[in-house]
Amino acid sequence: MRGQRVLILAEQAESGALSRFFGQFHHGHAYEVLAAANGAEAVSVMNRGRPDLIVLDPQMKGLDGLQLLKQLRVTDRTIPVIIVTGEQTTHEAVEVLEAGVFAYIPTPCDFPRFEHIVALALSDAVNAGSA
Repeated sequence: MRGQRVLILAEQAESGALSRFFGQFHHGHAYEVLAAANGAEAVSVMNRGRPDLIVLDPQMKGLDGLQLLKQLRVTDRTIPVIIVTGEQTTHEAVEVLEAGVFAYIPTPCDFPRFEHIVALALSDAVNAGSA
């Protein structure tokens, strides 16, 4: 049985820290964590297989994360997306929530909270897929 596919779209240092989080989770799931640092890498990863979850920093250099999120939502509204960002503007939060994200998490975020939100997102995705 393969692990749940998680695509992390973030700067390399942040994606490394988030990837390590997935290796430490205790909620009983295995994860195949894939990272992309730009739009081209994200498209390449998506072409190799649909992720079960996307973790996105909309403030990445060289990538308009909000635009990428909107494009993703045109083709697939069912993949849960968790926004993780240090930039916290009300306008940005409203825009990403309107684009259909599962959660908006300001950084730094604590490990137990992140683990709980990931478990909820993947649980909701599984339940939506079986309905």
